[in-house]
Amino acid sequence: MKKQTSAATETQLKGKNIIDFTGKTIYVGIDVHLKDYQVAKVYNGLCLGNHRMSSDGQGLIDHLGNHYPGAVFECVYESGAWGFTLQRQLTAAGMKCMVVHAADVSTTDKERKRKTDKVDALKLARMLASGDLKAIHVPDETIQKQRNLIRYRKRLVGDLNRSKNRLKSLLKFQGIVIPEPYQKNNWSRDFMKWVEQQLPSQDPLADSVTLMLEQINLLRQLLLKTERKLRQLRKDQYEQEATLVMSVPGIGPTTAMLFLLEVGDINRFHGFDALNDFVGFCPDTDSSGETDRDRGITTRRHNELRSALIEAAWQAIRIDPALLESYQLLTKRMKGSQAIVRIARKLLRRLRTVLLKQTVYEKGVVA
Repeated sequence: MKKQTSAATETQLKGKNIIDFTGKTIYVGIDVHLKDYQVAKVYNGLCLGNHRMSSDGQGLIDHLGNHYPGAVFECVYESGAWGFTLQRQLTAAGMKCMVVHAADVSTTDKERKRKTDKVDALKLARMLASGDLKAIHVPDETIQKQRNLIRYRKRLVGDLNRSKNRLKSLLKFQGIVIPEPYQKNNWSRDFMKWVEQQLPSQDPLADSVTLMLEQINLLRQLLLKTERKLRQLRKDQYEQEATLVMSVPGIGPTTAMLFLLEVGDINRFHGFDALNDFVGFCPDTDSSGETDRDRGITTRRHNELRSALIEAAWQAIRIDPALLESYQLLTKRMKGSQAIVRIARKLLRRLRTVLLKQTVYEKGVVA
């Protein structure tokens, strides 16, 4: 019986290539993990190899260059926790590399039931070769690093709210009733002092409450420092753009920086619909034959940005007469929660306009 050989071994004979790859395009699918890569290479419909290697970008570049000298490489991998470092390494080495959203990679039932890293890598390579993949935007490295500051602020706010709720739950569980003046969520200094006064030092509960109060104070200090850093970043690098964005009613300094850092260059969106898809104000539909179902606002969105714009819309209708009029007309045929989404979409359109035209927004003007 003839011994079977892989395509990878057939392309080489005693260290010499039997195929000249000079000028030919090889499509590379990479399944990225923490410790290793699964790398599949496809040329003219043929799998040249599908191997596992350590997660080393330079090692991958050397491997492709040594095994297929003179070839043109087009690479792809799915976005994930490892960011865009590999994409930037491959691009710097002269190789084309796209990053795709994992949900946009179609999968057959057989691939789902027999899922392996080899299957995933080869699928990516073949879909790239057939032109069935669409790349996501790879942000500028500087903006990517700067946006971590606004994201850290959001995590701090969440941690602070959870810490406050834990303390209030503890007081409630221990039968300590919060007076009416302190029922609101303002957490003033007077309220913090009142909590400390409820427990004498010898009380077994005093240690727990003291530590929880210390955590809240520490988080508040970190949040204050973070906001100062954001304010300085806005003044140093985003003063002009932030001024334009904050001219739109309902948009404050924090939302302005969130929009500028998460969106990046507004010109990368080819029209308002592309920007709207990115933020997530478009509806999801389910249509088949004569059946047409409206599934409401899409679940595929930029969660923080969409939530911030909806909050801004509630403020905007109190400031801008034109938006208030639009909101009142919309509430005649839909719920207020649905109408405010449409107002937020109007805000998004105006944010795009002021950045493209480099002119401040005029309140009361109907778009």
